[in-house]
Parts: sequence; C-alpha cells; structure tokens
Amino acid sequence: MNILITGATGFIGKFLVDYALAENLNVFAAVRKSSNRSSLAGKQVGFVELDLSSATSLTTSLNEFVKTHGSIDYVIHNAGITKTTKNSDYDLVNYQYTIHLIKALESTGQPIKKFTLISSLAASSPGQGDQMITIDQSGDPVSAYGWSKKKAEEYIAQQCSLPYVILRPPPVFGPGDKDMFPVFDLVNKNLELYVGGKLQLLSFIYVKDLARGIVTATTSDIKNKKYFLSDNGQYNNEKFNLLIKKCLNKKTLKIKLPLFVVYIVAFFSEIYTRITGNLSQLNIEKIKELKCSNWMCDSRDFYKDLAIEPKYTLEQGVQETVDWYKNEHWLK
Repeated sequence: MNILITGATGFIGKFLVDYALAENLNVFAAVRKSSNRSSLAGKQVGFVELDLSSATSLTTSLNEFVKTHGSIDYVIHNAGITKTTKNSDYDLVNYQYTIHLIKALESTGQPIKKFTLISSLAASSPGQGDQMITIDQSGDPVSAYGWSKKKAEEYIAQQCSLPYVILRPPPVFGPGDKDMFPVFDLVNKNLELYVGGKLQLLSFIYVKDLARGIVTATTSDIKNKKYFLSDNGQYNNEKFNLLIKKCLNKKTLKIKLPLFVVYIVAFFSEIYTRITGNLSQLNIEKIKELKCSNWMCDSRDFYKDLAIEPKYTLEQGVQETVDWYKNEHWLK
C-alpha cells in the first residue's frame, strides 16, 4: 500500500514516516523543492514534490505520481503552519491549501482508501469549568489558527468525496520538538512560568503515541469520523512542569505573570517579528489560547473505536524528551 504524507520533514512528520515504515507501508513524503530532507536521510522513503499553493500544479504532479508509482492508497495531510506574521496566512495554508490537495486527489480518480487530516484541539472551543471537551461540543475557536483548522474540517465533512478521518491532537511534545522546548529550557534554568491567576487544565500527547494513532486510524476501516487524539490523561500546566523537574532533578522558582504583562510582551514580540521576520512563540493570537483555563479533551471514543491504548505515560514521554534534549545538547 502506498501512503502519501505531507509535512513529512517536520517534527511530527518524521515520526509518522517511521511508524508507517514499521507498518510495511510504501511511504512517499510530499515536499517542496526547498524542503530540507536531511531528517529523512537513509530511510526507505520516496519523495514527491508538490506545490500545495497551486491546484493545477498539484493535479499534474499527482497524475504523474500515479503513472510512476501506481495507486494512492492513503493520504495523511500533516502540513500546515502554527505561527505566522499575518493571520491571513493561517487561512491560506491550513484551509485553502487543504482544499487544493483534496480537489487534486479527487481529480486523479484514484480509489483512495482514506484521507486523514491532522487538525488541532485549537479548532474546538475551550472547555467549561473542569469538564473535558467532547468532540461534538458546539462553540467556536478563539484564535485565527483554530478557525483555519475548523474551516478545513468543515470543508472535508461537507464537500470532500474521499473517505476521511479528522484528528485533533492537543499540545504535542517529544524528541526534536522546538515549540515545547522553551518550557523544558525554563525548568532547566530553575524557573517555572505561569500566566494569569489560574492553572490551565490541559491534555497532552507524546509524539510517538500520536504517530501510532494517526497511522492506525488511517489504515483502519473507520471512516468519515472526527476524534480528539490525546493520551487521555487529565493534567494541568503545573503537573507538566513537575514531571519535567523530576526528570531533570531540578528545583525551581515559580513566576506568575499577570495577563496584561504577557500582552505587553506579546505586543513587542510581534513588532520584533515584523522587523526581523523571525517568528516568535508568543503573539496576541497565542495569548487568546493561553488565557483559556480549560484545554482538556476527551479521547475515549478514539481508543474505543480503534481498540488500542496509549503506550506512553506522560512521565515516560517527558523522560525520553529530556534525554533527547540532553544528548543533543539542547539542554546544558
């Protein structure tokens, strides 16, 4: 079976490739001409250059793929952006490019067995009180990023002719991750940082469990469904910091920043980004998510329907991540 994975050279994509190979799938990484392919060096992976910005170019490239390699059996659409200097880019890359890919796949006439969209917990509305967010919960996203993912989901559910699965992971961490690294780095420097007066209720998933869940759902008989995909635990940001401290054997000083201070930092961070072009982890859109007190999602339906369980506890995932950061000298 041939599986096409977009975003294959990124943090999550590399683990998707590894798990798909372990499942004896013929893996093809969809890449741009400018993509750095070094992370997949030495792996039995085919490369397909796809321009997601052009529906016409995509159609041509995918038809050529079929002539050369045969069927397109599975597609995991993992490519997208999580931060940008312009909010309109979220809509363009996460929504419009998804439509381009789907239309191009449909035009090939291939009997694709499954199209899997990697969406995000941010496509949901925050939870109420201490209740876990359910997949059928009504409400709107709080950020432009979340809206772009929700619009892509709605297009697939309403207009896509391909069998599909939509998966919404919460924050993902693991070896090689840059987005969560600052949290580990702060603890390593004996600091814990909290925003606002309340702890956030959170879900997490370790990247290896995420990759396994995505590939398993993609190759399963389940279709036309949407799930959260977390490790199904219930945590808060203090618990996550506590585990990092334990794995690093550190003592920390807790710093609580009022929300208005974080807004000021984000304001100047955005100015810096516009001047330098260097994307910052903190911006106004991110604060819209940070100030919500409940991002804890219910993934029980996923594990019930797929008949699997997470392999890693949160502590096991944090320990492996810490070990990788140390071995690669990210943490000193």
